[in-house]
Amino acid sequence: MRNDSGDRSRPTDPAVGEALLRHLPLLRRFVSRFLSQHQDIEDIAQEAYLRAFQSGRENPPRSPRAYLLRVARNLALNELARKSRWMSETIESASLEPQVGRELEDDLHSQQRLSLFCEAASELPTQCRRVFLMRKVYGYTHREIARELGISEKTVEKHVATGLLRCSRFLEAREAGALEPSRKARTASHD
Repeated sequence: MRNDSGDRSRPTDPAVGEALLRHLPLLRRFVSRFLSQHQDIEDIAQEAYLRAFQSGRENPPRSPRAYLLRVARNLALNELARKSRWMSETIESASLEPQVGRELEDDLHSQQRLSLFCEAASELPTQCRRVFLMRKVYGYTHREIARELGISEKTVEKHVATGLLRCSRFLEAREAGALEPSRKARTASHD
């Protein structure tokens, strides 16, 4: 429906914004299935709300809740993919960096981090681990993995996202617990 100036930027259904607002608590819980950091959850929830609202102004969705969750899922998966690329680049750069000039402690930390990552990956469920390693270690595309394992590309995406999330949480938990005692040990040895 056009307003007097012929502009279609006004919502045709003013209830879309209200409907989306009602689902914000659900949206945050939904996004937390993909991401663990509070700030990431809030950022994705806000971005999903804004995108759904702006899109709903032009073409109100039949189900604002379903549309909002679909937008949030896509944004969360994009964020996981971005973090996955960063993690892969970090691991690759750690293993490819020249060792000349690095201190022993830095080498040890990198080796421990890589070892923790391997341990985290080994704790994934079998199919998830297989998909995750095919993607992250061997560089297969989602399509290649789906074809090789006889599963859908969507299932591949879910396994990669799950693997990344579980590995990230594993690394965070291990590093938070493991770093404190080692710091205490270094401090005690310097006394």
